[in-house]
Amino acid sequence: MLKISAISKYLFRRQVRQNFLNSIALFIAVIFLVGCSSKLFQGNREILEGDRENRDIRIVDPYKGTISVPFELINNLIVISLRINDSEELKFILDTGAGRTIITELGSDQSFRISYQGDVELNGLGNSGSISALISRGNEIFLDGIEGENQTIVVLLEDTFNLSHFMGTQINGLLGYDIFKNFIVEADYERKKIYLHDPDAFEEKYLERKNNESWTYVPLHSQDNKVYADLTITQSNNTKLDARLLIDSGASHTIFLYPEISKNVVIPSNHIETYLGSGLSGEIYGKIGKARKVELKGFEVKEPILAFPDLEAVDLAIDRGSRNGSLGADFLKRFDIIYNYRDESMLIRRNRRFREKFKYNISGLEIITPVLELPFYVVSKVRPDSPADKAGLQKDDIIIKVDYKNVYQYSLSELLDKINTFDKKNIIINVKRKSTFINFKLELEDILKLDYSVP
Repeated sequence: MLKISAISKYLFRRQVRQNFLNSIALFIAVIFLVGCSSKLFQGNREILEGDRENRDIRIVDPYKGTISVPFELINNLIVISLRINDSEELKFILDTGAGRTIITELGSDQSFRISYQGDVELNGLGNSGSISALISRGNEIFLDGIEGENQTIVVLLEDTFNLSHFMGTQINGLLGYDIFKNFIVEADYERKKIYLHDPDAFEEKYLERKNNESWTYVPLHSQDNKVYADLTITQSNNTKLDARLLIDSGASHTIFLYPEISKNVVIPSNHIETYLGSGLSGEIYGKIGKARKVELKGFEVKEPILAFPDLEAVDLAIDRGSRNGSLGADFLKRFDIIYNYRDESMLIRRNRRFREKFKYNISGLEIITPVLELPFYVVSKVRPDSPADKAGLQKDDIIIKVDYKNVYQYSLSELLDKINTFDKKNIIINVKRKSTFINFKLELEDILKLDYSVP
């Protein structure tokens, strides 16, 4: 047992008292430091300057200058999720070629409140003429961390794009100029993210990147809420064509050129007459071929695919002389891109897709998914005299297997890659036609090969 004397008790009590006082002092000091550090931390989170409150789409958090938004990359196109008014989540294509926000279709289980303001007639690419639509003003748009108000939205009365069945998933519309006028928009195709930068908060950073040798500055020309870039195309016959092209991230093609409108456009001798896709005014047909290269501010892109739509498909959609065509997502996805509409410019930096070989519909099959979100694939078109046509495939054939592998394991994009490959000379496609299962062998050949013997 420990024995404590009176003196030791006195010394013990004194030590306890001193320890207590020291603890109180330490506690007060900690509280003071925490309070100071908290004030310092809050002081560093300054509300960002600028005219954010005057923009109709803005970042909600006043302390944040950038919001990152993940996206799906489907058929070269950026697909993001958002809400309109009281809707559930909708899927939109980020489209630099769209001068306004457009609702193209809603699923059977999708709906939201919208105010009707009037009717409007729209013209776009396609051979069916103008189409009717509803116009609505004063709408709200919501992305994660972003809110918009007083938004004008156009609602198509007929789904001329048929986007969902060609994309393999429900697509509700196009999101264009309204986003690009309110933000500096950075598209990172490798990470599959877009970064929406507050233009005031990011202005200095944009100038830094502009002066950074890893980025290339590209001046743009603005007209009617759209932007255009100048580039040089070395055509199949080795002649050069200076072209002004619409930047069109909402189109999956590489390059569209308008031969009837643009002077000195040469259609390659090796070309295909084919279906090119669907536009606002219906289906688009024309020719495709290859150029030797495209030059954009020091970047040389080898053997891109050029599409030459028929005159009736473009006649109502564009002002004659305003442009030579459009630069699509199959070209744009090969770069990291920062769009700055305020500065009428963009910054580009090549990514790992830069040297990927350009593909086209070598098989001649157009495939859709009539039942969305299910791996059920049906032939919608067969190009005459194509490998698929020569093999005997027909419209409405249901694709079951490719090279003896069940197609249910593939997305629509993956399936199209499988049947339009340059890595094989032939593929075997198993289809169901009515109640019969049939195998077809397709002999694949790149008939768009360039003739470099031409000087």
